[in-house]
Amino acid sequence: MNKPAMMLSSFAMCFISFHSVAEAVDVYGRAHLGIANSDTGEGSKTSVESYNSRMGIKGSGEISDGLKAVYKFEFAVNAADQDSDGKTEENITARNQYVGLQGSYGQVVLGRHDTALKVSQGKIDLMNDFNGDIKALFNGENRLGDVVHYSSPIVGNMQFVVTYIAEDNSKQDEETGVSAAFMYGDSKFKNAPYFVSVAHDSKVAGYDTTRFTAQGKLGDLTVGGMYQQSEKVTGSDKEDGFLVSASYKIDKYKLLAQYQDTDGSFGKLKDSGSGTSVGVERSLSKQARMYMWYTQFSLDNNTDEDHVAVTLRYDF
Repeated sequence: MNKPAMMLSSFAMCFISFHSVAEAVDVYGRAHLGIANSDTGEGSKTSVESYNSRMGIKGSGEISDGLKAVYKFEFAVNAADQDSDGKTEENITARNQYVGLQGSYGQVVLGRHDTALKVSQGKIDLMNDFNGDIKALFNGENRLGDVVHYSSPIVGNMQFVVTYIAEDNSKQDEETGVSAAFMYGDSKFKNAPYFVSVAHDSKVAGYDTTRFTAQGKLGDLTVGGMYQQSEKVTGSDKEDGFLVSASYKIDKYKLLAQYQDTDGSFGKLKDSGSGTSVGVERSLSKQARMYMWYTQFSLDNNTDEDHVAVTLRYDF
């Protein structure tokens, strides 16, 4: 049996076992695919893409009054690429996976988790999972294993988050790393119409990074901005960059716009420059939505890129 099939079989067995012994089990997922056309300087190419489709289980169990165990096992599933057709490990990859404790003091988990700096972005990245994702030009979007991740209770819309990354992690170059963030407000705008955060990575995946994020909602308009400074732990390479985004809701539609700019080459594209994205989101139901978007990268040292896509997303 190939490894992806073994992983799915194990996943199913875990679900059956958890379901038989616990009540608070949540099976969830997201199917998100689309038709995309990209021009990266070598001609235009049309493809069917999977935009971080995923599946997972999560749950909790009471240990004593005020204390419970929590767990999550989440996997990304590439549902479109022929090169990841179930015969290779790349078809199924790890996302957040952990076990821990939750009580009046907050939550602490062990395993694989988004770092505090990544968590601190809130919902400012309107092109999340698409080509215009902030990771195209920025570093710091880390989901790492070998971590201890702590989230404090939310008190007066304030929360503190810290991630400790052990030196055993292959990205740490035999050094421990710490990511910490202070957040105020509500990124989902349910308890407050604003969200601000400051976060810092110290020796995380080879970088020291500081990030400031602010986002606010006024009626149907949401606007936000992010500023980031980053420096390699070894060497003197530095990067400064910023991002601004805005959305406006009209009935079942949401208009999206985002711009990012950096003077370094720490992101996925390994180049400095800017990225401009526009799009529209159409709500079809509580669980289904469609997107149409366009992203253009103006790069300093490589060929400019253009991406356009129409996608369908279903959450379950």
